[in-house]
Amino acid sequence: MRRLSRRELLRLSASAGALLLGGCVPGLTTRPEATPAEKESSSATPSPAAMSAPPSAASPTPANSPPSASSVVRVDDMRVTPNDEFYTVDIGRGIPKIDLASYRLKVTGLVETELSLSFDDLKRLSAGTHMRTLECISNPVGGNLIGNAVWEVVPLREVLEMAGLHPNVVELVFRGADGFHTSIPVELAMDPLAYLAIGMNGEPVPREHGFPVRCLWPGRYGMKQPKWLVEIEAVGDPYLGYWERKGWSNEATIKVNSQIETPTNRARIKSGTKVLISGRAFAGRSGVQRVEVGIGDEWHDAQLIQARDYPEVVWTLWRYEWDTTGLEGRFVIKARATDGNGVRQEGVGGGLLDDTFPDGTSRIHAITVIVEA
Repeated sequence: MRRLSRRELLRLSASAGALLLGGCVPGLTTRPEATPAEKESSSATPSPAAMSAPPSAASPTPANSPPSASSVVRVDDMRVTPNDEFYTVDIGRGIPKIDLASYRLKVTGLVETELSLSFDDLKRLSAGTHMRTLECISNPVGGNLIGNAVWEVVPLREVLEMAGLHPNVVELVFRGADGFHTSIPVELAMDPLAYLAIGMNGEPVPREHGFPVRCLWPGRYGMKQPKWLVEIEAVGDPYLGYWERKGWSNEATIKVNSQIETPTNRARIKSGTKVLISGRAFAGRSGVQRVEVGIGDEWHDAQLIQARDYPEVVWTLWRYEWDTTGLEGRFVIKARATDGNGVRQEGVGGGLLDDTFPDGTSRIHAITVIVEA
């Protein structure tokens, strides 16, 4: 049975709340309108290399980084999500079939020169590869609507400079071949980390992920980063896109969040063993400065494993070793992250109807484990 979208769950909750709370999910025989969390498939197994990185791999924390009690290791191996396991979202109109030979990216609106760029034109503007994590705004507490990839990129501002933006441009509107559309402020469009992606993990961007061109903006949820890009329009007024007109956040700024990946919920652990508690965390442009693991009423700082380059746009892996010597019984384990601005996760979340609408969630992920003699 396919996964239910958030909109489906909200619709079902009014009439079938008791079933959902009891762990039962009714099957659907028709496909309703998709939501930002329509479907997903994301890697959830930590990379042994990244999760066991030696302290010698560490590099100094930048001088302008906020103070943190968490130790930080900088590495290149940040667990890349395979293309066929990377989460996907659509608006229920299927995957466009685009002929690369006839493909053109148009740049229109308030520009000095309108452009019609072929894929080869964009390829000539390639700036090489760049690692970037994407997360869906509908990713629930503990969810897998998140993935990390190495993208071949074209700096968006180079394309916009070729067109020449008028001084009164306020936003850029991006349109996909599937009919999806959204906008971002001109300041974000000119950000050095705002890219057009033309490759994913060493191959052309797969069809389901936006072939031949998709968008990558720093610090924003995936709903602001269209796939199958065919047009960029410079406009002089604010513009509301597809999901925004349905009530979702127009800013879609990523909230600090974290997830426990190991051990799994309801795991049984032998007393006296040292248990690796590990997971991932993500935040907006300020990055993740701290992750704490809560066991009972006590919080412990986790070791952070971050990308060597631009860690603020790549998920942070974290780990904490828990000594269960002398312990027995049921324990609740929590993880909370703090971003570079000092904003910390608050409030424990969980369940199918986590509050991601309209601007994402920052609630704390918690699991329960049983320590046995």
